[in-house]
Amino acid sequence: MLNEKDLVEEINDKHLFLRKVSKEDFEFLYNSLKQNRVNAFLSLGPLSSLDHSKRLIDSYLQSWKKLRQFNYIIEKKEGNVRIKVGSISLWNLNWLHRRAEVGIWLAGSENFNKGIGTRAVDLITNLGFFHLKLNRIEAHTAVENIYAIKLFKKCGFKEEGILKEYIRLHGEYHDVLILARLKNI
Repeated sequence: MLNEKDLVEEINDKHLFLRKVSKEDFEFLYNSLKQNRVNAFLSLGPLSSLDHSKRLIDSYLQSWKKLRQFNYIIEKKEGNVRIKVGSISLWNLNWLHRRAEVGIWLAGSENFNKGIGTRAVDLITNLGFFHLKLNRIEAHTAVENIYAIKLFKKCGFKEEGILKEYIRLHGEYHDVLILARLKNI
């Protein structure tokens, strides 16, 4: 079984970095998740305060220690500077069945259609399959979230089915599309 010392706290392809979320990220999360375009399809929703953001990060770090969820901040490199552009996580881990879910969001439309999401999903699925020894990674997304569906399909995820009225976003129920990628496919 994996232990906390075995976990990868940073993954990169020299231009894009995924690093373990830290307490210093609270303002970035708070400011990013206030944007309607970012939180439109997140069950997390907007954060109510900076304190709410700090508590959320504390929860993420506790889940990390318990090997239940691994949250990363996505950073892109511009010159010699790394700029925070989003977040990606492996969560809802089931070690017995060797599976997890992946979730991602990017802040700011200037980060869309630049390959950031694709590279981040590829990095985290490689971590899941080859380091964590997972067999299956799922993405659950509202059927209206065409950008996320396109992203996951581009990364080799296949549609498996729809869960009717599975999530409640902004007071309304939405159907969710399940996409999955298997290690050996």
